Amino acid sequence: MREAVAGDTLLVAPGAHTGSLSGSGDPGNLPDGKGYFWVGNSGTKQHPIVIVAADAANPPILQGTSLETGYTVHVTGDHVILKNLILQTGNKVVVFDHGSWGLVEDCQLRNSGAELLHVRDSSGHVTINRTDFQNSGNETPNFGEGLYIGTDQARWGAADVPQTSTTAPFWGDKAISEGYDGFDWRVEHTTVTCSYFRDIAAEPIDIKEGTRYTTVTGNVFLGDSTGRKGGSSYFSHVGSFVDQKGVHGTFRGNTFWRGTNDSLADYIAEVKRTFPHVPTDLTPAAHSKPWCDDKVDVDSNTCTASENTVAVSLPADPRPACDLVQFDFHSAPKSSGVRAKAVRSTPPTRLVLNRRLNELEAVTDKGRHISLTGRVSSP
Repeated sequence: MREAVAGDTLLVAPGAHTGSLSGSGDPGNLPDGKGYFWVGNSGTKQHPIVIVAADAANPPILQGTSLETGYTVHVTGDHVILKNLILQTGNKVVVFDHGSWGLVEDCQLRNSGAELLHVRDSSGHVTINRTDFQNSGNETPNFGEGLYIGTDQARWGAADVPQTSTTAPFWGDKAISEGYDGFDWRVEHTTVTCSYFRDIAAEPIDIKEGTRYTTVTGNVFLGDSTGRKGGSSYFSHVGSFVDQKGVHGTFRGNTFWRGTNDSLADYIAEVKRTFPHVPTDLTPAAHSKPWCDDKVDVDSNTCTASENTVAVSLPADPRPACDLVQFDFHSAPKSSGVRAKAVRSTPPTRLVLNRRLNELEAVTDKGRHISLTGRVSSP
């Protein structure tokens, strides 16, 4: 997987494939920040890197070996598509770090130690569609979100170096070379559509301060298990399905079902965080200005929530009724403010699968198609 380049489609054979932190090639970004599987190269607008099930009716499993450390799949390249996969068993299951224009579609994310999917460190225009989120936070339930977007301000940079500008040189390769362990807060245009959240230990979606233009539409959230893994003391801590701490969020057409979970007082909670050293160019009025407010005449950092439904009975899984989407990829810089355009997907060009020596091969008009068999076992 680490050798995939622009235009490659990696066809993953049915069965369970177990990755390796030492063998993935991932240089990592934290002591526990390596992937069992790593996509470090970038695709392009015309030729993304695609990791997809060879048989969509029999999706393969990509898994790690521990809930305490590592990411099942770590994406640090642009234009990467994960499709028709079961991804499980890591401290985090999928992490995008400075990986933009990515797509996660028709996947199942399950069995994490902490959160299931994290979009982080200047990743932009990442879309999650028709994906099942379940069974998070088995090791640290208080960090067991379903989808975590952005970074808490405490992890923005070195504690003794306050962030004073969005152009501060504390990010990416510069941050690594200078010894900073912080993450770039600038995560923009994350879109999650038509997905299913259940058995989540913390908030199903947590959108952190510093993020912008997050869109959450057409999803179903089940509340009965939300927050329960931490016991009664933590159960009362999870008070909402969605925490919005960023700016310019849109939440429309979602369905929320509390079940017997009376602690879920809010469906979408607008959390107005303030900090002593928030960059002035992210908060025009003052350092202590909230990230997300409802006063358009102050700084236009509005949050939009409308046309959502509170269900009185268990709602159906939304995924079968939703369209597939695929990117109209743009070669735009990260955090540029350019929106992704969702369009109906089309099948791959002249894809022919052949079985030979327990391997899958393919012939296409564009790009390479590589089989991933490894040691295949029944799940």
